[in-house]
Amino acid sequence: MSAAAVAHPLSLSLNGVDNVGKTAQLSWLARAIDGAHHVGSADKWHRRWADLAGDGFAQWWFQDSSTSEHTALMFTSHVARREASGPLALEDRGLPMILAACAATSAVKDGLAPHDALDEVTRITRDLPQPAHRHEVHLLLRRHSDPAQEATMSLQREVQSVGDRYRAYQEALAQVLAIQVERGAYDMVIDQRDAPILDVQRAIRARIADIGVAVDSLPDPQLDRVWVLGGMSESGKSTVGELLRDEHGVARLKIGYLLEVAALRVGQDDPYAWSEAEQAGRLTEEILRFASATRARSISLESAHRFEQTASLRKTWGSRCQVVYVDAGPEARADRAAESRAELRERDAIKLSRGAGRILEVADHVLDNSGPLSTLKFAVGSMVRSMHTTRVTPPSWRPRSDEEWLRKATQVLADDAVALVMATGSTGTRHWVEEWSDVDLLVVRDELSAEWLRQATADLTRPGFKVALSAFTVADLAAHRVPPRVVHSLRGARTGVGVLHRRPDFAIPLPTHREDDAASRGELGLVLMNTRRLLATDDLDTRALYKHLVIVGRILLRADGIDARTPPLVFEALADTHPRLRCLPPSLDEVVADPNSTDIQAQLVLAAENLLHYVDSIGRTAP
Repeated sequence: MSAAAVAHPLSLSLNGVDNVGKTAQLSWLARAIDGAHHVGSADKWHRRWADLAGDGFAQWWFQDSSTSEHTALMFTSHVARREASGPLALEDRGLPMILAACAATSAVKDGLAPHDALDEVTRITRDLPQPAHRHEVHLLLRRHSDPAQEATMSLQREVQSVGDRYRAYQEALAQVLAIQVERGAYDMVIDQRDAPILDVQRAIRARIADIGVAVDSLPDPQLDRVWVLGGMSESGKSTVGELLRDEHGVARLKIGYLLEVAALRVGQDDPYAWSEAEQAGRLTEEILRFASATRARSISLESAHRFEQTASLRKTWGSRCQVVYVDAGPEARADRAAESRAELRERDAIKLSRGAGRILEVADHVLDNSGPLSTLKFAVGSMVRSMHTTRVTPPSWRPRSDEEWLRKATQVLADDAVALVMATGSTGTRHWVEEWSDVDLLVVRDELSAEWLRQATADLTRPGFKVALSAFTVADLAAHRVPPRVVHSLRGARTGVGVLHRRPDFAIPLPTHREDDAASRGELGLVLMNTRRLLATDDLDTRALYKHLVIVGRILLRADGIDARTPPLVFEALADTHPRLRCLPPSLDEVVADPNSTDIQAQLVLAAENLLHYVDSIGRTAP
C-alpha cells in the first residue's frame, strides 16, 4: 500500500535507545514510500517544548517536572502529532517509545524500578485525552538484546562526554525497552548489531514490504568498495583518483556531480541545502544506481571536504567505505597550484570551514603525497591490496622428500627476524625428482642485509644440488613485490603446503586466484624470450627447455582457472583445454633418464616450437 492507497490510516514508528540510528533510517524511509508523511518526533508538535529549550531543559526534564507533568506533555505532544498526520505517517519514536522515555526518566528521578516506572506512566496516560485510532506498526532498532550492553553501546557513540544522570537514564531506558519487548509492545525487532546504515535500511524495507506497504527497493549491486578521497587543495586527490582508475580498475566519480544529479532527480535547486547526513544518503542512492547500471565493483568519490557528510558516508557503508586522506605539506601544494598562494589559502579556508581538515579524524588511510609520484603509486597500490588480501595461519606441514636436509636448512635460516621459510616448487613434495629438481627455498625476513644474505647462501650449499634461495622482506610481501612463482607458492600456503617455519606473529598474505593469474600472464613475455634463447643455442639445455614448457603451460592453464601441479598433469590438461595445440614433449621420466638423447631433444624442440607458435596465434582479433 502506498500512502495514497492505504485503506486505514497507518502510523509506522522507529524506536530505540539514543544513537541507534532512528532519525537517519526514517529520513531514508521517507524517500522510499510515495506520499509518506514524515511527522518526526513528538517534541515538534507542542509549543511548550520551545519554551523549555536551552540550558534549563535537562533541569526541567530530570528534576523540576513531576512524572505526571512530564508524561502529560510527552503524551499530549504525541496526540497532536497524530491529529496532524497524513494517511501514512512515519514517527520518530512512537507511543511505546514515548512511554519508555517517560518511564526511564521516572526511574532516574523517582528511584523506581524500571517495570514499576513503566506501569506508572502507563496508568497516567489512561486519564489523558487519547489519540485518534489508527493502525500502528512499531519497529524497534537495537544493537544488543542485553540491556546493559545496549546502553553501553549507545553511550559509546556519544560525541561528547556525558554525566552520571544521562548515563543512568540510558541504562534505565534500555531496561524499559527490554521489558516492552517481552510484553509484545513492538511488532518488529531488528537486531542490527554494528551493521552499517545501508544494510539496516534494507532490513527495515523488507520488513515493511512484508506487511503490504509499497516501499521502493534499494538496488543491490555487487559493489565491494567505495573509496572516499579527501584532503586540502592541491594535495593530490585527483591524482589518487586517476591511479585508482588506471591501475586498479576503480570507477572514478565526483561528489559534486552526483549531488547535482540527485538534486535534479527530485527538483531540488541546491543540493547543499540538504543536511550533510542527507547528502550522504542521496550520494549513496546515486552510487547504487550507477553501480547497478555499470556493474562497477569499486568506485572512488572526489572530493570530500565536508566532515559530517564524509562521516555519514562511512556509517552508511560500513567497512565497504574507505576514507582516504591525501596529505601534503603547504610548500608542496603551493608548488603544484596554478594560482597564487593567497588564492590557495582562500580555497583552503573555505574547505576548512566545512570540516575538510577534520576528515583526517575518520580516515582509514592517510597518503603522504609530499614526495615524487613514484612513492604515491606504491602507496596507492599497497592501500588497495591491503583491503582484499586475506592473511592465513596455516597448519604445520611435513616434507615428503628430503626431510632431514630441509629441517637443518630451516634451523640455519630461522632466526628471530625471519617471519617465514617455505619450500617452493616441487621441493619437499612427492613430486621432487632426484638429480633433476632444484631445491628452492623462500625466506621472508624483517630486514635483509648483504651480510645476512651472504652468510645464509654459504650455509645452504649442498654438493650435487642447485640450492636457490629467494629472499624478501615482510614489506615486500605486504606490497606484493614478488615474482609470479612466489605469488603462486603463497597461494599454496593456505593449506600449509611448503611452510617449514612461520613466526607466531606472522600471518601469510594470501594472493587471490585473479592475482596469481595476472602475475603469471604478466611474466609470459619474459618466459617466451628465455625459451627462444634456449632454442637458439647449439648446446641444448634439455632440462631448462623442458621446465620452460611447463611454465608456459601453467600460465595458460591458470588463465583457464586450472591449477596443474606436475608436468604430466600440465600437458594432459593442455591437451584437453587447448585441442589445437600440438605440444607433445617426451615424458619427464624419459627426459630425466637420457637428457642428451638426440631423439628426445628433437621431440622437445618440436614441442617447444609448436607451443610458441600456438601462443603467438591466440588472442588475435579480426581487423
